[in-house]
Amino acid sequence: MKLTEDDSYRTSTQYKHWSFTPAQLASQRRKTNARASARVRANVARQRAERAQLPDNANANASASETDRTGSGVDTGANTPVSADHEVDCLTQDEEMRLVDTFCERALELGKFCKFPTEVTATGIQFLRRFYLFNSPMTYEGQNISRTAMFIANKTEGNHTSVETYAARFPKVTAEQVLAPEYLLVQALRFNFEIRHPFRGLKGGHMELLEMARGHFAPLPADERTSAGVQREMQHLPLKPGGPPTQLAVPALEKRVADAYAFASNVLKTAALLTDAYFLYTPPQIWLSAHLLADEPLTLFYLSAKLPPTHPAHAKTVTTLAACAALLAAHRSFTSDTTSADAKAARNKADAALIKKLRSCRDPDKLDLVKLNQAQKRDAVEGSGALEGGKAKRRKIQREAYEKEADEFWGPELAKNGGRPV
Repeated sequence: MKLTEDDSYRTSTQYKHWSFTPAQLASQRRKTNARASARVRANVARQRAERAQLPDNANANASASETDRTGSGVDTGANTPVSADHEVDCLTQDEEMRLVDTFCERALELGKFCKFPTEVTATGIQFLRRFYLFNSPMTYEGQNISRTAMFIANKTEGNHTSVETYAARFPKVTAEQVLAPEYLLVQALRFNFEIRHPFRGLKGGHMELLEMARGHFAPLPADERTSAGVQREMQHLPLKPGGPPTQLAVPALEKRVADAYAFASNVLKTAALLTDAYFLYTPPQIWLSAHLLADEPLTLFYLSAKLPPTHPAHAKTVTTLAACAALLAAHRSFTSDTTSADAKAARNKADAALIKKLRSCRDPDKLDLVKLNQAQKRDAVEGSGALEGGKAKRRKIQREAYEKEADEFWGPELAKNGGRPV
């Protein structure tokens, strides 16, 4: 039995737990948004009730201290005005998705700023997208999660750096603040750290195309063409779909292959990371789609050499690649060169308004992740009985909710000693 790369991918956690249809993605995001909105409204109402019972001077002091609860020294949009009596205007599902896209774009800039390897930045962004599939920006602020996601990505990809060195890259950020959401984040990832990227597949396809251009490619057994025949056909490929045939010498053909590789590589490092491509398509589909955007005739020619047009899966594969290419091409990183200055200014204004709205609908119980992390550690040592009754009860409910979500994802606990599951 011959084990193919596709067979290997189907055994990965990425395929088993993080591959979705568009409908499944939309459904999960609706659930996340509805659950977070209900939690924010309930927690804000509870805080308002607690504030109403405080003396006026204590209430004023509590409101003043609310602004700095994150302890980061920067404006993170985390200070929810719980003193107001109007209904909290929570984010919609689409607004949450726009915010997540913004977080990912900033994470891409963070990777460039820190000069991380491409794989580290790509893994960190995918960790971020996975986290916000089951968590809302209203619950956990993007800047804190992004920093921690990128730190975990460094460890995952073997780019070892100490937390102290990493935290020192950011003004007024401590190692404790980087580590505080770490366990929260890896729980949300379901402890699935492997990310299958399309970069290596693109490199392999590029090398095969060069072999074709040089006349060294061995066609499939069912292909009646010779290596020289494949090379001649490749030299006559049109530059654009439906265009006239060309007559390229080998050096010019090699340059065409190199240009397509450079274009596709840039797409994989930007639009492919900043869209839902990793959730919806496999790594080979993603890199072939990026290459399709770079040079469609060349990509379809390569595909026909690997999967003959007579094969039953050929038409479906081309349709899938076209859909993935459309997703990548629709992202603003792909169309930024043709976007007018006025359109960019309007987009930036809309993003700023969205950040402002987020500030007014944050979950007040999740503002300070450092204190939450410290409290959880105390729970583990002392037990919830040592805490104030109301806080202990809330934390117990939260733990039970997390356990329920985990059971829904992983299934019930395995049987012990031959008995029934507990």
